[in-house]
Parts: sequence; structure tokens; C-alpha cells
Amino acid sequence: MLDRVRRAVRRRRTSVAVVVTVGPRQVRHLGVCLESLAGQDEPPSEILLCPWGGVGPTDLRGIEGVRVLLPNETANAARNAGTTSASSDTLLYLEANEALEPWALATLVGDLAAAEDTLSGRGATLGARLWRAKSAPEFLEAHGRFGQAALDAAPARELADRTTRDTDSTWSTPFGTVPAACAEIGEFAWMLAGLTNPDVLVRVLCHDAGSFLDDLEHATAGETTAFAQAVSTALDTLPRARHLDVPVETRLRLWLVAHGHAAAMSRFTADRWFDEGQFPTRLDGERLLAVLPVPGVDVPDDVFEIRPRLEVSLRRVRRDGHLVRLTVFAACRWIDFAAHPPQFRARMAHARTGARVALTPESRPDRAATRHFRQAYQNHDAAGLEIAVDPNWLTLDGPWTLEIGLSVGGVTLWGRATDRDARGSAGLPDVGLSGRASFDSRHGFRIHRGVKPEPRPEPTSAPVVSAVELGESIVLHGTTPADFTLELRNGDWRVPARVTTNGRDFTAVVPLRHQPWELSARPLPSGTWHFAWASASAHGDLPIPRDLADQTPRERLTRSHRIRLVRGLRDQILVDLAAPLREDELGPWAQARLRATYAATTAPLDPNLVVFHSYAGSGTTDSPRAIFDEMRQHRPELRAVWGVADHSVPAPVGSRPVLIRSRGWYDVLARAGTVVTNIEMNRFFRTRPGQRLVQTFHGYPSKAMGTGLWRAKNFSPLRLESQLDNTARQWTVACVPSPEMELHYREQYGFDGTYLNQGYPRDDVLVGPAAESLRELARDRLGIAPGQSAILYAPTWRDDLATNYRAAPMHQHLDVARMAERLGPDHVVLLRGHRFHHPPGSGARVLDVSAYPEINDLILAADVAVLDYSSLRFDMALTGKPMVFLVPDLVDYADEKRGFLFPFTNSAPGPLVDTTEQVIDLVRDVPALTAEWAWAIDEFNATYNAWQDGRSAARAVDLLFPR
Repeated sequence: MLDRVRRAVRRRRTSVAVVVTVGPRQVRHLGVCLESLAGQDEPPSEILLCPWGGVGPTDLRGIEGVRVLLPNETANAARNAGTTSASSDTLLYLEANEALEPWALATLVGDLAAAEDTLSGRGATLGARLWRAKSAPEFLEAHGRFGQAALDAAPARELADRTTRDTDSTWSTPFGTVPAACAEIGEFAWMLAGLTNPDVLVRVLCHDAGSFLDDLEHATAGETTAFAQAVSTALDTLPRARHLDVPVETRLRLWLVAHGHAAAMSRFTADRWFDEGQFPTRLDGERLLAVLPVPGVDVPDDVFEIRPRLEVSLRRVRRDGHLVRLTVFAACRWIDFAAHPPQFRARMAHARTGARVALTPESRPDRAATRHFRQAYQNHDAAGLEIAVDPNWLTLDGPWTLEIGLSVGGVTLWGRATDRDARGSAGLPDVGLSGRASFDSRHGFRIHRGVKPEPRPEPTSAPVVSAVELGESIVLHGTTPADFTLELRNGDWRVPARVTTNGRDFTAVVPLRHQPWELSARPLPSGTWHFAWASASAHGDLPIPRDLADQTPRERLTRSHRIRLVRGLRDQILVDLAAPLREDELGPWAQARLRATYAATTAPLDPNLVVFHSYAGSGTTDSPRAIFDEMRQHRPELRAVWGVADHSVPAPVGSRPVLIRSRGWYDVLARAGTVVTNIEMNRFFRTRPGQRLVQTFHGYPSKAMGTGLWRAKNFSPLRLESQLDNTARQWTVACVPSPEMELHYREQYGFDGTYLNQGYPRDDVLVGPAAESLRELARDRLGIAPGQSAILYAPTWRDDLATNYRAAPMHQHLDVARMAERLGPDHVVLLRGHRFHHPPGSGARVLDVSAYPEINDLILAADVAVLDYSSLRFDMALTGKPMVFLVPDLVDYADEKRGFLFPFTNSAPGPLVDTTEQVIDLVRDVPALTAEWAWAIDEFNATYNAWQDGRSAARAVDLLFPR
């Protein structure tokens, strides 16, 4: 209690300035940052916005409650300006793309002890640290990209709680782009050579040196030499014992550079580009060594040494009479338990006296343990343990902590549970026995003797579930005080339950199938689903009772799904649905085994087996589908397989679905005579001799691609070779829309194989005789009334906003809600995200069709399209319908983002506008827009779509599968 009072007093007496640096590409994230500051439990005394790198005060005008400083050249110069301009007692440095948790400032200020100059929450960013103004650091202005690299200060005491939320890292370099760090390599080398503090050296080598290592191919010989000398000095300065604090791959790369092997380092880096930090290891007595060969270089063993660390995760907590039974996974992730069987011990340790009570861990081998540690080369099935604890064994009052001991090979380790499965019973560790049980990431699982258990929550008006049956349907049994309805939900998907009651008892049955848009019935898609209930007087998520939570997580494998019953963090019932992969197909370890088997395959190819693959299995559509339909009609003797992500994607009649990542998937890829795909295959895929890989692509070639795009992403020569090895050098046939477009693929990919160059098969239906009937069917499925004007809004994939290779937030210059409101009920907006966009919710007169399986249906259903740089304009033009191009960032996109193969303005047959209001004015009168731009669309089709006569798929099948 006294500590809480002291923290509250410190909060009232301490003022806080937040120094927010705003650099290139950060401005768009500033709103989220400022919202997090406005939402603080204890708001800051002042907020200083410090622009740099071309961002000026005019970019930040109109923001209330902040001070905007004059711009600086680098981020560190901007930070220093913020430091000198602040008038508060303490300082916190944030990037504009960072956000604080609501409790961050109150927690940091309250816990900053009188004798401390700085304090850190969990998290690697500067925004995790609070500084006293008198001790605030001076940042090295010459080195602005990496603020912490220039911070020669000891690490702060770290709190258990995070203070910064996961940050959007897209501000500095778009995802997939290699930072052009060599522009600063001289300044970095000078700074690195002058560092002496071991803690700072470790931090810089771990977090900042990697960018320079990644980009070293672009450095001059002189820059490489200076960098190598600085790295050598840093490694010599760093005490030998601290070398193990640097991750082994980084340490190896640094050693190679320091010893004159920069070229070998770059080759090593390129070869391991997508290995995600996975590698084999070996035990040499007590030493754990990484197996990372560097051809032609003799590297000493101490460079490969890894400091073993025990990781313990609490998976389940349940009551068994007077005992608490704990399920834990305990492993050193870099030691293969299949090769080195582990032995375990366990104990409860009294926090104040050190007294110990020995426990008896029982082995519970579990494949889920290997999946949990996510290692491709180390198996941890033997990491599963069950431990029984009787609170009565703990005779002293106060906290007792669970500790696990591991002996494997010559290694012995002890540790606490620093992780747990919060979505299972481990999220509710207090099972109601004598003494209160708790968990936190610093102390792990504890039993507090002499402290009463937490009281059970009061009953609510919600139905109470007593049992759940998992199968092709989910069946819930329980009691309810009133009649209610129940739905299983995920985003906009809704599946109603059939609820029957008998007095206060109820049974609810929810089929794990649905019929979206009146298409064929199919299993529900993968994702996390929740139950929403509603009675006449109340509604909410279906809560999970304690007895049921004690059984979670619970899994069941059915024909359609892998089902996992879990507890939500708000104590609700959740259901995770996934593809029904088998145990030996799940996780990095299993996938590595399957890929090794695939690579070693010598079985003969089956020329009559054809594998189709579209959008990573999320659909059976696009040109692969058009080729399949034509092949089935004219070459029925060929056997077709479709790769599907899960069983919510139905395979077309006449084909067989195979789950991607399953054993069967690797088998058909190895044996098929022909593979047809519209995206690049995973990097493990190699076209076997005699096998054909038909690359159809999934959009008209108009934006930068291939080596042009990769060079813009700062890929080095070795990375370019790696990309070509994994893409064009695997193709045998490429499908392009016209002979003229071949040139771009020859230039950008160096592909000299066979070209299908007479139209895109996917567009046949748009100009075929069934187009009008398909339009009416699609409009009926989508609920578009006769007389309503349908506006298709389909913004393109944005490389610069991507957060990984298959995800990006939707970029909307169009205010969809305002447009729908202004246009009124005679219009409907079809909102179509790129296949990689996170889907937004729907609103009034706005229909989210991002998950609709067939884009051609939407093109036909629409009366007008609002696009930006999407290649969809080439498809839409075939219908003769008008298009409006909302491109306020045209110059920026063309010059600094994706870029184009040919001028965009020459290939956009419609008005180019900047605002939502302009879009509204144009789409309000579709007939007038059509009449005004019909000539341009005709010319456009003559130039770009001359081969789209409805027979492209037939020509493709004739070439691929001649009779």
C-alpha cells in the first residue's frame, strides 16, 4: 500500500514532455501516436513535434495541443532540438509511428525511483524509456537512422510491462526493401569504433549493425575496409564473455567482415535471406554450437557458440482435488531433444527465504511443444511436463515460485515460466485452493500462501455453458435464465445456432458450414470465431465459465477443420478454426521434414497430373481456373488437383482438393507433369526436369516488376540472383496478354522460355456470350436491386504499406462512407480490397466484397469502377463500363513507390481526380460518364486488349495439352 501511495505522489509531482520525431513517411502514422498520448491515464505535460528529413511545419499544421519545432536534417538532430526545447522534469522520446499503451506514462513516472536517471518498460524502442531532463542523452546528429545506436548510455532498469504497442515499421523503409544503409556507413563506422560501454556495444551490434551487413554489397572498397576496421575494434573492445550476447548469425557475419571475408559474408547473407533464423546445432560437451558453414572460410568454434537458455511456458492449470496440476513446456530451443533426451526437475522456491520444496515432474511428450518453440531443426516433443503441487506443502506464508531444472547433454539449466498460453486455463491460474495462484512474465507461476484466492465472478444474465462438443458442428449445453438467440461470428460472417430449451436447460447446435452469397455450401473459413448471444433485455459475447476454461485449450481434428476451443482474454468462448492438417504436417519442424522429402524425390513425373494453384489457395479462380475449365472440357482424361488453403475453398467439379502444406501437397507438386499458378510458388519449389511450371500472373503488366522493382528495393546483385532463382528460372511457360508485353518479361526477368501471348484466359468470360446472364446472377447474389447503380471500389496493393509479403492495410483516399451517404439508396458501393488487404467492416449501402471468390462477377455486376493504380482497369475496360481514377498521389507513387512500366496517364481511360467530392460528382451520372469516355475505352482496348476475344483459354490449352 505504501509503495502505491509513493508512486501516486511521484506522478502528481512530476511533469513529462514527450518528444515526437516525425520523419519521411511517418506523417501518416502521427494520428495514431497522438491518439495514444491523448488517451494516457496520466497525460503528458507537453508534446513537442520535431520534424526531420524533409518534413516541414506545414505538414504538421492544424494539430492542437502540441508544439511544432523547426525541421532538422536527421532524426537525432530533431531529438536534440526537442530535448533543449522541453521544460518538463522528465522526457520520453517517441517516433511518430509508435504508440504508447494507456498506462505507459503513469507507470513509468510512478516507478522512477529518486536515485534513478532513467527507467524502461519492456520493448526495444526509445519510447520505452523515461529520462530525467537533467540526464537526458545527447544524440549523435550525424547518425539519424538509428537513434539508439548513438546513445552511449547504460541500459535502464526494465519494468515487467510493455509501454509501447507494436509499432508500424513501414515509416523508414517499405516492407521487403533492404535499407540503403551504406549511405551512412562511414558515420556508423566512426561511431562504432569510439564506443566502449559493453552494454551499448552489444545493443548496437545486435540492433543496428545488421542493416549495414545486409547492404554491404553496395559499399565501396574503402567503405568496406573502414567498416571492417570498426567492427574489428568493436569486437576486440567487447569482453569475450559478452560476445555471446550478440546473436550467433550476427556475430558470424561481423566476424567474417572483421577478418576480411566481406564477400563471403554477403554470400552467406543472401543464401540465408529467407531462412528466418533457423539452423541446425550440435552439442560439444557443455558447448552448444550453431551449424552454419561458410564455404571456403575456416571459422573458429567460439564464433558459433550459443548461450543455452531455458524457456518455460505454462500451458494449463487445473484443479485435481487438493492438488494444482500444471502442464508446462520446458526446453532450450537450440537443443534437439530427439538427439539429446532431456531430464527434468522441478521445485517451488520461497521468494523471501529461499526455502525449496521439491516436486516430481512427469513426462508428457507432446507434438504441440515442438510447434510452440517453432524450430525447424530441433524437436521438442519431450518438452511436455505435468507437475502436481499441493499448496499445503508450502508451509511459509508469502509467494512461492515454480522453477524448472533441465539437464541435457552436458548442459544444466534452471528457469521460471516466463510465458503462458493466456487463451487457455493458464490464463486463469487461480483455481481456488488455499493460497492464491498468479502468473506474471517476470516471476512466472506463483502460489501466495496466506493470501485468499480471488473471489469468483458474480453470475450474469448470460447463458451459462456447461459442456461443449466439437465436431462438424459445435454443440453447447448449459442453462439460461431467458430465451436467447446465438450466432457464431467472425468479422462479417454470421452463422446462426439452432437453440432448443427445456425449462432452464438449453442445447445449441452450430454447423461449421455456411452458404456465403448463396453459393454452394462449404466449411467455414479459418480464423478465430466467437459466440454472440442476445435476449430480450441483454446481449454480448458468450462467457466461458471457470469449469470450462479449465479444459482449454481443447482440440479436435475433423474432416473439415482443426478445431481449437480457447478462452478469450475477456473470458469469452472462442473457437479457432484451421485447415485440418495432421500432427506430422504442422509447424516448422514438420514442414522442414516434408520439404526435405520433396527435395529428395526421384519418383517419375505423371504427365496426366495437373496441379492448379491460385492466390496461395485462397480461391480457385483467375487464369488457372479458366485454363482448368477449358482443359476439363477438351482433355477430360487429365487429372486435376487444386491446392486450397482450407476446405472453405471448394475445388471445382472434376478436380480434387489438396490442402497446401499437407503431405499430399508436397507429393503432387513433386509428381505433377504440369503446375499452373498465378503467383510465385513457395521458395522450396523447384521445377523438376521434364516438369512444366506455367506462370499466368494475376494482372496486366503495368507496374514495376522483376529486376526493376527489386533494384528499386535496393536488392544487391546476390539478392537479385536469389530472386531470379526462385521466380523466372523456375518458369517454363509464361502467360502474357499480348506479344508486345513479352518485352517487359524478357527485360525484367530474363525469361526466354515459352510465352502464351494471345490474351489472358481469365478475361474470356468478360467478353463471352454468358456475360449478361452472369451479371444478373452476380447482382442477385449480392443483393443489388434492379435500378441500383453499383460502384466497384478496388484500391491496389501498396508495397509501401506492407507489413509482410502477404499483408497490408487498405489505403483509402476515398471516403467510402461519405460517398455512400451522399449518393443515397439508389447506389451501392462494392468495396473490394486487394487479396492481401486486411478486410474492413461494412457500412450502410456499402458492401464489403473483399472475400467474394470471383472478381469477374464483381466487374460484371458493377456499373462503374473507382480505381487508383490497379491493373483491374484492363479487365474493366473490356466491359465498356466507365472508370474514375482517384490518384491524388500519382507523382509520389510513380517516382517513389511502385512505379510503372509505361506512363500511367496513357493507360487510364477515364478522368483522373484527387478528392472524394470529385468522385461523387462523376459517378452520380453513369450514362454521362459512359458517353464521355467511350472513345477512350475503345482506343484503350485496341491498344492493350486486342487479343481478348474470349478464346484465350482455348489457345492456352491447345498449346499446353495438344491433342
